[in-house]
Amino acid sequence: MSTHAASAHRHSKDLKNGPDTIDFKSNTLKLFTESIQRRPGGKILDLGTACSENIRFFTQRVQKLYICDMVSRLAWSLYKKDPVHKIWRQLDYPAKSFDGILLWELADRLDERDVTTLANLCHTMLKPGGLLLMFVLGERQTSPVVNSFVIGQNFRIHLRPQPHLHLPLCTRQNRDVLAMMSAFTPVRSFVCRHGLREFLFQRD
Repeated sequence: MSTHAASAHRHSKDLKNGPDTIDFKSNTLKLFTESIQRRPGGKILDLGTACSENIRFFTQRVQKLYICDMVSRLAWSLYKKDPVHKIWRQLDYPAKSFDGILLWELADRLDERDVTTLANLCHTMLKPGGLLLMFVLGERQTSPVVNSFVIGQNFRIHLRPQPHLHLPLCTRQNRDVLAMMSAFTPVRSFVCRHGLREFLFQRD
């Protein structure tokens, strides 16, 4: 896969917006998945909220799928008023273990110190040439409600609210996202009409 600089591209025609739903075709998910499928023995680590649809989607396409719901762990840690750094113990995987990592909106729920820790851990866990997929909420989105990013047919994603999870929201501009992921090479980015941004990064 080419590792050219990230470019923003609007694909509003693939987006369905209603009062209670966001549904869109994810170009970066398609690139991410097809690239992992071409790697022998592809292994993916999903750090978002677990859902059966995503488990089914990836187990049909890659050799191994690992799930570590860091969103729920983060919410529980904040509820108990525990230091956030304790949750990183859950990511004790050996270095260079994975061909791909899915962050979904996890980075939006962390302050600068903790998001830097997460980025460094992901860089360590990825194999050379491995890919990291993340979604970043738009600046217009101020609701603290956490979402599951549920994968459907033809790489369509809809957001399923998880109102039982209470987390802060740290919105970031594109330059801030690129800065916090500076250890990676940006491959592609897309901006949906509603402001949700998709980023695909690669470890050199």
